[in-house]
Amino acid sequence: MRSCDAVVVCPRAVFTNTATRDIRMAGLAANALLITALARQFTGYQGTVAMVTNPVDVLSRLFAEVSGCHRVYGVGSNTDTARYRLILARLLNVPATAVAGHVIGEHGDHAVICASSTTVNGEPAPVPIQQVHAELTARPRRINAGIGRTRCGPAGATLAALEHALGVTDGLIELSAPRRGCWLGIPLRFTAGRPTVCIPPLNPGEARQLANAEDKVRTAYLHTTIKETTSS
Repeated sequence: MRSCDAVVVCPRAVFTNTATRDIRMAGLAANALLITALARQFTGYQGTVAMVTNPVDVLSRLFAEVSGCHRVYGVGSNTDTARYRLILARLLNVPATAVAGHVIGEHGDHAVICASSTTVNGEPAPVPIQQVHAELTARPRRINAGIGRTRCGPAGATLAALEHALGVTDGLIELSAPRRGCWLGIPLRFTAGRPTVCIPPLNPGEARQLANAEDKVRTAYLHTTIKETTSS
């Protein structure tokens, strides 16, 4: 597999998720050990890695730093953005294709809805931010209580990530990538497989939310590495 242009990392450790909040982060302790062991087998890997396992932002950084791979992208914020556009289209009674907007930051409870830069048919749109945020936040609980995990959304996000990162398609996509020392969901514009960070204009509230998401993800990562160092 080390000779492949890309690998998709999506294993899940065996554990029972009983969390009612921060559901994706609840798998960190179990999944970090699994991802660390896998990353060590890819030391020096030169290809592209699409990380699917949650918490995807923390584990993207973990895989990158353990393996030394420089092209590790998590797919979480792409699924959040797709869901955001669908929710807003339904609430505003417009086609989903008419909605342009991003969800960035953490793939989790600290996701940042970029309402101030969202447009519908190219024009600024009123975003019922509390209602949209409530739906996005409640979704993992609904999934956990129902089928246990989702498939179609991450599959589509993974395919889109590979198409952009491998240079098959040029364009803008929201992926977890390095920013100021930690991995966060941010819009990346790919041209022939090369990414450029394209964070949209943020109002003061959105900027604070992004900073909070960064603090949370960084703290979770440091806590994980400390636990691993102690246990070894």
